Amino acid sequence: MSAATQPGRRTSAVAIASVNPLDHADEIKALFVAHGLATFPDFFDRTYPAAVRSGARSWLGRDEQQRIVMHQACLPRRFRSPHGDVVAGLMTNLVVAMQYRSFFPGVALLKRAVGDIVASGGIDFLYADPNVGGGVLLEAVGFTRVGTLQRYALPIADQHVVLDTCIRLFHVWLRATNGAAAGMAAVPHTAQDFSVAGVAVPWLAGPSVAAYHDPTLYTSRLAGYPTTLDWWLTLHTSHEQSGPPAAALMIRGPDASGTATLKAWRRARGGVELGVPLPGLIAELRRRGCRRLQISTIAESTFGRALRKAGFVRRPDTIPILAKALTPAGEACLAALDDWEITDLECDR
Repeated sequence: MSAATQPGRRTSAVAIASVNPLDHADEIKALFVAHGLATFPDFFDRTYPAAVRSGARSWLGRDEQQRIVMHQACLPRRFRSPHGDVVAGLMTNLVVAMQYRSFFPGVALLKRAVGDIVASGGIDFLYADPNVGGGVLLEAVGFTRVGTLQRYALPIADQHVVLDTCIRLFHVWLRATNGAAAGMAAVPHTAQDFSVAGVAVPWLAGPSVAAYHDPTLYTSRLAGYPTTLDWWLTLHTSHEQSGPPAAALMIRGPDASGTATLKAWRRARGGVELGVPLPGLIAELRRRGCRRLQISTIAESTFGRALRKAGFVRRPDTIPILAKALTPAGEACLAALDDWEITDLECDR
């Protein structure tokens, strides 16, 4: 019997079942909207169809009147690591109706989900970046904290002349300490004209861990992508700009506040250091009226340390990364968190 047709197991007057979320789309959307997440229907429509084609599942809890009162999804994510390709499951979109927001119903939902995933196979590890309540439930079913999703910011410009001069001097210091992009050409591209398929496969070699970027990941995680605020910067080893770039960076913004966000950092084998694209990136950001550039990544990683060395400043908002290894390959990948090179594009928040 397929998971979609298995009868639900009852717990605390709630029947839990694994389902194809597309078969219950209207009910799932209504649950989220009823609990204050009015933007979820748009997210569902641009995310779940492609996710289901890649193997995504949902777990629903229904009360005695057959109303959906709980939801949890698992979206597959593929990573390249020194130990080979691994498949992860991003645990996301957990919501529990107010009358069932006690410890045991949520734990029962997650326990069923994890049990079904283990039984089905094909997933090396599960991970999540939950809120406080979700983190407590995940820890109760065997997830542990493996790292911290940290936001960093780099000053780009300021409307006040004195402050802007200080920032410019700071950028000069960065170039001197991080290495100049000698012989490198930085080329901006509109997102509409840039082929995301060209950066879908991780370019990295060696110890780094990077995610595969299916083109649907950008439309899923970035509402409206490609918008007029979305653009790419490629770094080329010669001014001829022929052949594949040495690095490709995806930026959204600057927005009305002058903030731009670096959403993807893809670099070729051989390793373009983080500081190398910065002069070209900063120059382009200043031309676009940007005041600050932000990025989120794992603070404990080599990439996080490289951001700090390149002048990015830690911001106070952090999110824990919880994970649970299901196979030896998944355990090895999680143990190598220092080598992860990801942004919040691979996460949920």
